[in-house]
Amino acid sequence: MKKAFTLAEVLITLVIIGVIASLTIPTLKKVSDEKAYVSGVLKAYAELSAATKSLRRTEGPIAIWTNYGSDNAASEIINKYKTIMPSVAVPTSSYTIQTLNNSTSSIDTSTFTDGNRTITAADGVIFNLSSVNNCTAGNATKDCFRFIVDVNGIKDPNMIGVDIYAFDIMKNGDVNPVAGKCPPDEAGAEDDADKDDSSSSDTDDNKDKNNDDTDGFGCTARVIKEKDISW
Repeated sequence: MKKAFTLAEVLITLVIIGVIASLTIPTLKKVSDEKAYVSGVLKAYAELSAATKSLRRTEGPIAIWTNYGSDNAASEIINKYKTIMPSVAVPTSSYTIQTLNNSTSSIDTSTFTDGNRTITAADGVIFNLSSVNNCTAGNATKDCFRFIVDVNGIKDPNMIGVDIYAFDIMKNGDVNPVAGKCPPDEAGAEDDADKDDSSSSDTDDNKDKNNDDTDGFGCTARVIKEKDISW
C-alpha cells in the first residue's frame, strides 16, 4: 500500500512553515538592510576622504578654499567637491528625517533637495553640505564644514543613526565622523552625570549647536569604528 500525507498533515505543515517564515524573514531583512547601511556609510566616508585629499592637492589648504564669511561659501565649496564627485539629479521631493528616539529631526525636510548644497551620486547616495564654519582662525583641527549623508537616498527609513550620518571636514584636511552619544538621549533629557557634576566631561558626548546628542549624529563615529548597527 502506498503511503501519503493526508490533507490535514499538509495544511499543518504549511501553517508551521508560514509561522516560521513570518518570524524569521523580518529579522533577516533587518540584518540585511543594516549591513547595507553600514557598507554605505563606510563607502561615503572613504569617498569624502579621497575627495578632500584630492582637492587639497589642487586647491591648496582648506582655509583658503572660500571666504568662509560670505553667502557664497557653501556653493563654492560644494562646486569644488562636484569636480571630484559628479552629481546626478537632486531629489525633487522633500522628506521628513527621523531620529533614533522616534522624534522628527531638527533638520529641514528640504535638506537633501537643495541643489546648491547637495551632491547626488549615481548609486543614489546623497551628500549635503549642511553647515559652514569660519575655520580661518584657531588651531589646525578646527572644523570648517559638515556633510550630512543619506546612504540610501530618499528610501526609508530616513533616520539619523540608521541611514543618515554626518562628517566634519577639519581645517587640517581630516574627515571626522561625528562623535557623541549613541544611541542619543531622549529629546530634553539631562544626562545623569551632568546632574551630579556639571564640570564633568564625557568624551562620548558631543552636545553642540547641531543638536547631535538628541538627533543621533554621534552614531557616525560608532558605526565607523564597530562596522555594525547594534542600537
